[in-house]
Amino acid sequence: MPHGDNYFHSSGSAGTDSSSGSWSRNNVVLSSNTGGLGPLPVITTLFADPINVVSTTIDTNGLRRTTNLLHFTSIINLPLGVSVTFNFEILRSSEDGSAVKVGPTYTFSTIVDVLEAESFSFQFVDTMLTPGNYTYSVQLSTNSIIDITPGASIMNATLSVLAVES
Repeated sequence: MPHGDNYFHSSGSAGTDSSSGSWSRNNVVLSSNTGGLGPLPVITTLFADPINVVSTTIDTNGLRRTTNLLHFTSIINLPLGVSVTFNFEILRSSEDGSAVKVGPTYTFSTIVDVLEAESFSFQFVDTMLTPGNYTYSVQLSTNSIIDITPGASIMNATLSVLAVES
């Protein structure tokens, strides 16, 4: 699957209709992209702007209102002796240029005694969106900290968005 492309499927099974017991069909669109960040320097103060980790754009113009399931996965590489707190936020931008933070802040925090890599992932559901082009970005928020040792990195970051017609 090419990075950043939308895939449209017009007859995905979405569940049963409780009144008749028959299966209903909903249209779906899938978009995904990969990215990463690092190696990062020591960061002990707030930085001016969030740092983008990965973004993907999804086109839901062919659908009615949608529920969008976002799934983020990554590998965080950590050097010996590092203390990190990474706060991840999701930013949704629309085709009119407006951008809004959606969902909670997702935190990864650890003190490393040995060189290691840890997986980190989260999911978020964005509901009742009108048709349009939306760009979702996972960003490292301005209050993230890398203390003591530089070199932490966020690798193999993947953001997938599955839009299901409501």
